[in-house]
Amino acid sequence: MHVNGGFSCLYERRPASAREHIFVKSRHDPADALVSESFPAAERSSVKSKISIPAQQPGREFQPLSARPRNKPVMWAKLLLRFSLALLLLMLGCGGGNTPAARVDAPAPLPPATAPQLQGVFRWKGNDSGNGLYAAGTLTLQNVNSSAFGQIARYHVVGDIQAQPLYVSNLDMGSAGIHNVVIIATEHDEIAAFDADGKVPNALWQRSYLGPGITTGTAIFGGRTGLGPEVGITGTPVIDPATGAMYFVTLIMDNGAIEQWIRAIDVRTGMDFGAGSAMVQATIAGDGPGSNNGQIAFDPSVQNQRCGLALLNGQVLVAWGSFSDSGIYRGWLMAYDAKTLKQTAVFSPATQYQAQDVANGPSDHGGGAAFWAGGAAPSIDSAGNIYLIAADGSFNADTGGQNYGDSVLKLKLSNGSFQVLDYYTPGNYACLDHADLEIGSGGLLLLPSGTGGFQSLAIAGNKEGRVYLLDTSNLGKLDPADAQIPQQFLAGSQACQPGQGAAGADGPTWQRLYGNPTYWNGNIYLAPSNTDLRQYRFSGSILSTTPASRSATTFGNRGANTIVSANGTSDAIVWAETKDAKSAIGLHAYDATDVSHELWNNYMGTNVLYPGVRFATPVVVDNKVIAAGKNDIFIYGLVH
Repeated sequence: MHVNGGFSCLYERRPASAREHIFVKSRHDPADALVSESFPAAERSSVKSKISIPAQQPGREFQPLSARPRNKPVMWAKLLLRFSLALLLLMLGCGGGNTPAARVDAPAPLPPATAPQLQGVFRWKGNDSGNGLYAAGTLTLQNVNSSAFGQIARYHVVGDIQAQPLYVSNLDMGSAGIHNVVIIATEHDEIAAFDADGKVPNALWQRSYLGPGITTGTAIFGGRTGLGPEVGITGTPVIDPATGAMYFVTLIMDNGAIEQWIRAIDVRTGMDFGAGSAMVQATIAGDGPGSNNGQIAFDPSVQNQRCGLALLNGQVLVAWGSFSDSGIYRGWLMAYDAKTLKQTAVFSPATQYQAQDVANGPSDHGGGAAFWAGGAAPSIDSAGNIYLIAADGSFNADTGGQNYGDSVLKLKLSNGSFQVLDYYTPGNYACLDHADLEIGSGGLLLLPSGTGGFQSLAIAGNKEGRVYLLDTSNLGKLDPADAQIPQQFLAGSQACQPGQGAAGADGPTWQRLYGNPTYWNGNIYLAPSNTDLRQYRFSGSILSTTPASRSATTFGNRGANTIVSANGTSDAIVWAETKDAKSAIGLHAYDATDVSHELWNNYMGTNVLYPGVRFATPVVVDNKVIAAGKNDIFIYGLVH
């Protein structure tokens, strides 16, 4: 370990598939490193207490042995002393017994001691409902304008950013001080933490999961180049505010072999939390495409970890879709114990062979049904029910089968398995599947209890541009007329037509929906592709199908993701982020009571444009707005 100026670069010798480089702010006791090389976690504390290591002097480096002057008598004396110390430690740690110590290639630091609950933004769209509603703080309709509001910091990173930024307020980082921290994950398999107030020019800590023989995935997947040239960390991580652990998935190529790993790190240091890493492996019963002797194995080379992660009762929820429908893929949902990273449950929505199917691709006849949702994380209600939407794929649940393509799923994690409690499938699912206009292009927005006079309403959308108002206490399953759900209407300009196929259902005239709509105070906000931002209001128990207001701005071929900042029923601002016609990041602020009134956008007062990404989602926290471009993080706030 080489220490210089407070930063360190440590290459851990792990099993080949888990190796990585680690860049962290160095603030650890040297005894930790010495003890951790030889002793299990449970024994380190008692052994460490018997070691005395002089404190490092400021500016002084720990040199590798080969770089030190070769005074042979002194060198041999030091070697003998070290050998004696190591032997003494081994005897102390093993109790003098003859049982050989287990090999520890990369011991993980112990989880941090109990600390106050962290505050911040810890998952996609800020909370389990997926509603994208944030506290406005001091941001108001009066001061979000070109003279008082603007950029306060920008940080450049290596690799494209597909994940939403996360944020921790007043994070105690030990010797690094207390900071408001924004955390970024990139497709270059890197995680970095930055000072969100722009007070520190460089990363507070940075971690890479690449190393000799370990690279990111490349744009080898069909259509993947639309999201970027590398495949690394795609889904938005999730943070446990009780422990400070952050969870995410990396895709790596280990000497050409594609692997996926679930990771856990401490947001204070960037170092491993608990087990630190576990390779993603799973099998499930089924006889659909890709099965072998009644079992289907998870294939990391075709499964895209696109959805944001979520936490539920000490379990980390991770969902997978496809790389642009390439290969034999299907949706996967897995649960991992947050302390140990032990896999506890596995589910797939399409595993059963199906002779008759709408389509005839490699993943049809018992597959597909990806979980991708435009990056949305699973939604979770107050009873612990999990909501995910499966995209195009095989469907036979209406006849007692086990395939749920193009369906909203309500799941329960219980006794080590995911149980399907209910589902909703659009009446025209066959047309949607054949034309690639699936309902699974977004997640499910759970509305506040009592909205529209119901206790449990939710909203979903699809690529057709259709809006679905659902009752989560009775999703409704399948009815060809869709008469069993509270409401559905077409917000887009074109409806799916039987037999048109995917080629005829995309382009500048289609107003598709991606990600989740946003809710505030009886209003729904959505920004379909190739058109404007719309505001819909509840009228009694349903939505008015005529927008209450529309923006003057129009968005590109993947629309915009929206959130709202408000202080209760006042100071409400809709924030919409898009990749504009020049492929630049566009961030817009609108009056939430009338979105025809644009308050501010990031083009004001500058001619400098930075590349943007599709499906990006901004964050509002601590009087700041944080937005990710292609390779940059922008932090905006009040400047006067």
